[in-house]
Amino acid sequence: MSITQSNEPLYIIDGFQSENGLSGLDPSDIASIDVLKDASTTAIYGSAGANGVILITTKSGKEGRATVSYDMYYGFKKLTKRLDVLSTLEFVKLEYERAQTAGDQERINFLGYYGDKYNEDKGSIIDQMYSAYATLEDVYGNRAGINWQDEVFGRTPTSQNHRVSISGGNKSSNYNVSVSHSDDEGIMQGSGLARTNIRAKFTQEVNKRLQFTFNANYIHEKTEGMGSLNETGYFSRMQHILQYRPILDKYGDDNELLTSQKDPIRDDDSGNQMQDPLVSIRAEERKKVNKNLQINGEIQFKLMENLIYRGSVGLRNRTQNEDLFYHSDSRQAINSGAPYGTKNIYTYDGWQYNNTLTYTPKLPKAHSLDILLGQEDYMLDSKSLRVTNTNFPEDNFGLEDISLGTTPAVPTNTHYRYRKISFFGRANYNLRNKYLATFTLRTDGSNRFGKNNRWGYFPAASVAWHASEEAFIKNLNVFSNLKLRFGYGMAGNDNIGSYRSLALMSSGNTVLGNQLVNYYSSYQLPNPDLKWETNLTANFGIEMGFLNQRIQTTIDVYNNETKDLLLNMKLPSQSGYQTVMRNIGKTRNRGIEVLINTQNIATKNFSWDTSLNFSHNKNKVIALADTDYFTERSGWANDSEFNDDDYIIEIGKAMGNMYGYKLDGKGIYMVDEFYWSDDNNGYILKGSDEYDKDIQPGSWKFQDIDGVPGITSDDKTVIGNANPDLIGGIVNNFTYKGFDLSIGFNFQIGGNMYNANKMYFTKMNNKHRNSLSNAARRFTYIDETGRNVFSDPEKLAAINTNASYASIDGSANLALHSGYIENASFLRLNNVTFGYTLPRALTQKFYVNNLRFYASAYNLLTITGYSGYDPEVNNKPNGGLTPGVDWGAYPRSMSFVFGANLTF
Repeated sequence: MSITQSNEPLYIIDGFQSENGLSGLDPSDIASIDVLKDASTTAIYGSAGANGVILITTKSGKEGRATVSYDMYYGFKKLTKRLDVLSTLEFVKLEYERAQTAGDQERINFLGYYGDKYNEDKGSIIDQMYSAYATLEDVYGNRAGINWQDEVFGRTPTSQNHRVSISGGNKSSNYNVSVSHSDDEGIMQGSGLARTNIRAKFTQEVNKRLQFTFNANYIHEKTEGMGSLNETGYFSRMQHILQYRPILDKYGDDNELLTSQKDPIRDDDSGNQMQDPLVSIRAEERKKVNKNLQINGEIQFKLMENLIYRGSVGLRNRTQNEDLFYHSDSRQAINSGAPYGTKNIYTYDGWQYNNTLTYTPKLPKAHSLDILLGQEDYMLDSKSLRVTNTNFPEDNFGLEDISLGTTPAVPTNTHYRYRKISFFGRANYNLRNKYLATFTLRTDGSNRFGKNNRWGYFPAASVAWHASEEAFIKNLNVFSNLKLRFGYGMAGNDNIGSYRSLALMSSGNTVLGNQLVNYYSSYQLPNPDLKWETNLTANFGIEMGFLNQRIQTTIDVYNNETKDLLLNMKLPSQSGYQTVMRNIGKTRNRGIEVLINTQNIATKNFSWDTSLNFSHNKNKVIALADTDYFTERSGWANDSEFNDDDYIIEIGKAMGNMYGYKLDGKGIYMVDEFYWSDDNNGYILKGSDEYDKDIQPGSWKFQDIDGVPGITSDDKTVIGNANPDLIGGIVNNFTYKGFDLSIGFNFQIGGNMYNANKMYFTKMNNKHRNSLSNAARRFTYIDETGRNVFSDPEKLAAINTNASYASIDGSANLALHSGYIENASFLRLNNVTFGYTLPRALTQKFYVNNLRFYASAYNLLTITGYSGYDPEVNNKPNGGLTPGVDWGAYPRSMSFVFGANLTF
């Protein structure tokens, strides 16, 4: 397992590599899916198959009359969970405390917003604050306010899909052509996806020796709107949804917040302001259009009776246009002074060329052997262009007329080319269908590595014993199938991006002598010795069948070691560079995977079968170059808000270790741990003679790990790990006459989630911002009369007996601690499908071969202790080094679908 590069499997669709996985492939076009994990079976696919291979075969035509099929579904979605935020009353009390502890001007502002405006004739400012506090329960106690999660996510979006296909053939040729279109509205206002997919597949047998196959696929996708994460920090869309205030003012109509383009309370936080999320959605125009064309052709020619040549060529072109425009009402345009927009254009052109020879010599009857020799050439050329124009007039056509902007930025572009050439060979031997052996050797050459190490050599071998074919096993009358297999092999990984081994220059411009001049500067150090990251995998598997295959079990145990890890090594700041890519390290993964299929009941009219799978994986860092450990920053927030390293990678420990402070005891400092100091107008911790403004009653309390008095970064330790102990799923399928029912669960046991949402959205020091409901349990300075009792230790202690969360001041400085690390275990009812297929005796009267109606429900129920939207999010802001961060993830929805499958 690589710790910084992609660990996604290789997707092969009809013999050709797919860079986008299953994206854009209509499930109805899939005929079969095979998963390859054994080292020897994946070795033939080279570096791209180092993390496993998923083989997808699309549907082909069959000999006989033409068949026309129509598949459709229509459905709707609902948000499954809402995060608890402060109620209207709790929010106003939080505003009150922020104002009371800030000074007279903020108190006057509070009275203007949430009370009666300050009147000099009605007493002092502080007395009017006390009077306002006394009325808060009556004014806001039953006031609903605006639930922004309901407003943004509360609609009932619809989705629909329609697919028409025609297939057929004769003895020498077949064809399958399909067209599908889907419209999928997102649960967020203003978001959605429309996709059209056209696929054609033809096979022609010219004669007994020659056969041609042709595949073409075109996808057109249009995405509008955006997910929950717009920018980082202040511009996080989720921040506006969760923290925008729920009320207008004391006497106003809160519904005005839903339609007002301008916020009547302008709060400028260092130039970044909160904004009504509905206004933000309307004012930020985002469109993405993706066009993907792939054409594949294959020729198969039988040179001799036992020698077959296969040659294939695949061409692909993908164009992606992304438009982003900030209209005059957007917060970004307000801050910059005028509307502005950016257009990004990405193009990807590639080809794949393969030649193979398969030789099957004639051997005695008990033996069979096939030998394959092959060559592969793969190229991907990618380009990008970014154009930004600013200072648009208020009335404009957005990016439909980009020339209206009067202050264009300097355009930027990139151009990368990836080339890989491979040669491979494989031999399969079979003796009496009992003893099986496979040997593979592959060499890959990649232009992503240094000139000294562009070629990698990767052998693999496996053996298998079909024990149930042995007489003594048959005589046991226990197994209907028993097969043992062992494999060992190597595979390379070059998934690091292009030109990482070279010295690279960056261009720019600057003012020199009142003139704008261009320049080049170095921004990447070369590493001519950069080489392949190598995976060494050993796996043992056993396949068992019982009761004439009514019970089938597969168990796989594996040991995977990855050496020469491709990592960005940090460099001293005085070098002028931040990192350089090197081969530094080794990791190990050990685990077990179990699959059990059972046919519980099988009668003429009723059947019930079950499929259960679960797996356990344990990883460890074996070696690092030049160090025993290093820390890494996940990067989910802006540097100005949170810039601590929050993960640690350490020899002898697991990957995914979250690195922060452990809460001590109740988690916050209580009053009885201090004594009051009149000289400092604050508290001094008992046992210390020095005043520390950052350690006061209500501050987070961390464990002293290093034993040295005082809390420093040396007291950080491992506080969680993202890796689950067990993951799995279970599916039960039932049929009764024409009815069918499928119920599927998936689960995770163990593993932690780093709840960055909780950390950020309980930071309470920013005025006019709501908070998660945890803030209702905060350590407070305000007593039941509205008075600030911070300087009265006895009263302060009395009102905070049940406090369990940091104070406003205590939450101001973000620090990762164990209170933000949560158990990610869950059990999810993932899918329920109920269908009915009409009897053929009835449908044939209407010239219909098959007609099935069905209803499906997805994500119906999740049982979990995780407080965020979803325990299954997998945000990795800094790649595989920092897994398990939940920051601004798009909430999961529950969906219901009604559909039909019709075949003529």
